[in-house]
Amino acid sequence: MIRHRPSISRGMSFSMRRSTLHKDVSEFSESYDPSTEPVGLDMGGHDTHLLGPKTVMLDSFVIDLLHVDTGAQTFRLKLLVNMDWEDDGTIEPEMKHRRNLGRRGSGSGGDGDVYRTGKYVPRREYREDPLSTTWNPNVVLVNAIADESPVEAGSKFHSINMLNGRPVVSRSVIYQPTCRCAFSFANFPFDETDLVVKLSSNKWNSEQVHFMWSHRLSGGGNHVSRDASHLRRSVDSNAVGGIGLSEFEIVTVRVTTGEKEVDCMSRYDNAEGEFSEAHLVIRVRRDPYSYLLRVASVAELLMFLEVLSFLTHDDDLCGRFSISGTIFLAMVSLYGPMADSLPKVSVVTRVDKWHVQNFILLFASNVENLVACVFRKYIETQYDDIVESILAIIYMYLVAKNLFWFIEPLKEREDYALLLKWYEVRAEYFWDEFRRFISMIRHPWTVMSWNKKAEVNKVIPHDGGKTKLALAAWAVQALCSWEREARLNNEDQLKNEKTI
Repeated sequence: MIRHRPSISRGMSFSMRRSTLHKDVSEFSESYDPSTEPVGLDMGGHDTHLLGPKTVMLDSFVIDLLHVDTGAQTFRLKLLVNMDWEDDGTIEPEMKHRRNLGRRGSGSGGDGDVYRTGKYVPRREYREDPLSTTWNPNVVLVNAIADESPVEAGSKFHSINMLNGRPVVSRSVIYQPTCRCAFSFANFPFDETDLVVKLSSNKWNSEQVHFMWSHRLSGGGNHVSRDASHLRRSVDSNAVGGIGLSEFEIVTVRVTTGEKEVDCMSRYDNAEGEFSEAHLVIRVRRDPYSYLLRVASVAELLMFLEVLSFLTHDDDLCGRFSISGTIFLAMVSLYGPMADSLPKVSVVTRVDKWHVQNFILLFASNVENLVACVFRKYIETQYDDIVESILAIIYMYLVAKNLFWFIEPLKEREDYALLLKWYEVRAEYFWDEFRRFISMIRHPWTVMSWNKKAEVNKVIPHDGGKTKLALAAWAVQALCSWEREARLNNEDQLKNEKTI
């Protein structure tokens, strides 16, 4: 069952935060019971047959996505994990003495000088070393490559926090592991992958401890979306990896829980059985623009350049093959670096299909060159040129169709609409400038009729456009005078010729 803890951000209303807090605290007992026995290092104070498995509530925050290695299928991140559980036998209300400075007859040992602060602290016998004297869920990362010890994140091993008025024992640690994960490359370079961090206990099985997630991550949902602005509650907005300039960016974050059989020696009487697991699933997607700008754009220009082989003379077979062969070798050199970024697995990616189709078109172009050279003596030149032009148009159409199929996943990204809007604005701007330029050349005195006066003031200098109009009128007069002089010179030359 998926659990989350409410956010403290301003976006959530106070009533929503209170309702999700009630859901969190309902997983523990109703109120603090000072007569409860400590759970103990061996869970002797918690009767699992009567009370069921002990609930440990997890919460997480991704500080940074440090590295994603698609070749080794590993990733490394910096993760803050918080654990909450109840252990009323090891805590007590915090008591402090009143400060009666400057008062006569003030004592320090009476009951009236002591008051409760409303907080809770570990009992005296557990304050020196709470980590080794009190119960601990012993959370480890199951899919981590190496056993890395967590760093205490300011919790002083154990802290007592208030959860909607209910004291709970909390521990916050920072993990910086390198984890293994199965990547999906079928849609490379537009691929998305789930980076899974598996949290479990290496000491307590599912009959003793049950892991669950708080309600904070999505306010009661099951995932945190990048579009819904809830992502900042689970990922640091100042992170470089996943948010800033990095190859992979975080799209969604979701959490799941389950159980897994880790002891295959079930024939023994002391077999542990299943262990409770909590999964933090970070969905990331690759930034494809680096590949599109550095590889795909150059390859596509080379594919369009192949049209020159159709326009070359039929007799020049060496010229045709030199163009096609050079383009073919350049395409192979561009495909190599992109293939090196993928693991050596038998997966046909989207970029593989795109390159294969380009190679097929290049091969067909070479075949057409050979056929045109062989049958040049049997076909008239006029019909040969028509056939060559039709084949060139078909080739261009297939290349463009292959390109649009390759970049089709861009439509699913949220920045696609912004990119289209930018292109529309720029195209409209250049079209207006072009019309204004043509109008100034043909009819310089009607420039003012193309735009309103307010719009003209933005593009014409502060002198009201007199400078541009004067220059345009001078250009027209100069052209007319040059045409009149040229006509007179031609007439004089004709008269001289007749005289001779």
